[in-house]
Amino acid sequence: MTRPALTSLDGTEYDVIVIGAGAVGCASARQLAGRGFRTLLVDRGDIGAGTSSRSSRMLYSGLGYLAARYPLWQMPFRPADMLRRLLYTRDVMRCRAELVRDMPGHLTKHRFHYPFRKGDRYPPWLVDLGFRLVEALDGWRVPLAYRRLAPAQAARESAMAAALGGPLRGVGVFEEYMYAWPERICVDTALDAERRGATLRTYAEVTAIAREGKGWLVTLDERAPEMQGRAQVRARMVVNAAGPWIDRVPGGGAGRRRVIGIKGVNVMLRLPEAFRGQGLEAFSRKGEPYYVFPWRDFHFIGPTETEVTANPDDIRVEDAEIDYILAEANHLFPDLHLTRADVLHCWCGVRPTSTRDGRTTSLPVEVAEDPAMPGLLAVTGSTIMLHRHAARKVARAVENRLGRQGPEPTGAIPAPETHDDGIGQIAAREHVVRLSDLIRRRLPDGLEPDLGRGRAEALSRIAAASLGWSEARRQDELRHFEADTARVYRQL
Repeated sequence: MTRPALTSLDGTEYDVIVIGAGAVGCASARQLAGRGFRTLLVDRGDIGAGTSSRSSRMLYSGLGYLAARYPLWQMPFRPADMLRRLLYTRDVMRCRAELVRDMPGHLTKHRFHYPFRKGDRYPPWLVDLGFRLVEALDGWRVPLAYRRLAPAQAARESAMAAALGGPLRGVGVFEEYMYAWPERICVDTALDAERRGATLRTYAEVTAIAREGKGWLVTLDERAPEMQGRAQVRARMVVNAAGPWIDRVPGGGAGRRRVIGIKGVNVMLRLPEAFRGQGLEAFSRKGEPYYVFPWRDFHFIGPTETEVTANPDDIRVEDAEIDYILAEANHLFPDLHLTRADVLHCWCGVRPTSTRDGRTTSLPVEVAEDPAMPGLLAVTGSTIMLHRHAARKVARAVENRLGRQGPEPTGAIPAPETHDDGIGQIAAREHVVRLSDLIRRRLPDGLEPDLGRGRAEALSRIAAASLGWSEARRQDELRHFEADTARVYRQL
């Protein structure tokens, strides 16, 4: 299948152009197209290739958002902050229930543990209350099934609980969901937006946004290999959903800082077979959320929480971050004696938290419009957990300016079938441009322990036949896939 020239878009007009095909951008395009707005979704790379593909892959219940960084005795004197935390956690739990309902094939359910230690900052009764409150905020639609067990009982039920170091006061047990395939959530949401009428163009970089009359003129440059071209498209409104790159989109803002990047590192390793399928939520000795996530036959642990100002493209995993994560794991499980030799690979991403003053983070998801740039919206503060909530906020902001067109889109988005005999059709129909798009974001191979290397040769031949690649292009794609794998995943 031949990719249409970018110039085919030149001169086209839309109600809304959405910049960024991560989870928020894809969901926003689905909301807008489903409501009847002429929508164009663009990205400088592939669908879900940025922050959405480097998350902690957990459909989190939101308990950690209730944990204030200031002393507990100050809570009654900060009612506004606690209210914001409650509302944010409510949004998280509602989105959790929505994804369990509409995208169950993209999720897996697991047993998680929460250790109670002597000297913990949060006493057991307060954590118990927190779990009950989190469930209540969702109306108990998808219960956490939380219970607190005595250490001996927890050890009898779970090898992971039995391996926890002491002194333990108890172990909380609850049910939590993981994203079986976060990249595919983005892809399937974008494809659903396309079915509802949106136009989707990947590998089209926004190089300029300029005011034109009452609307906007957006310049797109081709970034796909072996292709060149430029298109200028017009829209009544523009939505900047570029995540941690939001302040780097040319013309996409008024020059002030709207996001603070928080770097998170995760480390993949093999824990004892008896731990398989089980996870753990705790707080590190620094007071930050810390997790042990089940992932097929393996686990990954982390994340870190570090503010960064560098270009997210240049962020890499550092030795000190790996050592910190391993040290916390050994503190939790002192008999494991984990070292760097146990690390399969590691990765990092940058979460775009909102900021109103350019210095401090603001918890809620925000859809901001600068009065000097009417019709240009910036979406900040969302995670993949809240991508549907953020998209609804975008749609309401568009409706406030352009008027209501139609009802909110509804319906389940099923997980795809990825049988070998259908891979060629996937490549042809799902906007695959590069081999890494196919391996990492259309097929599950990129999530295997070998990161997709085992089938790269065979898949490159299928893609070449489907997309009309020459042998030289196929070899280039194999080299690019290997380089991209080394860039995204660090192996020690």
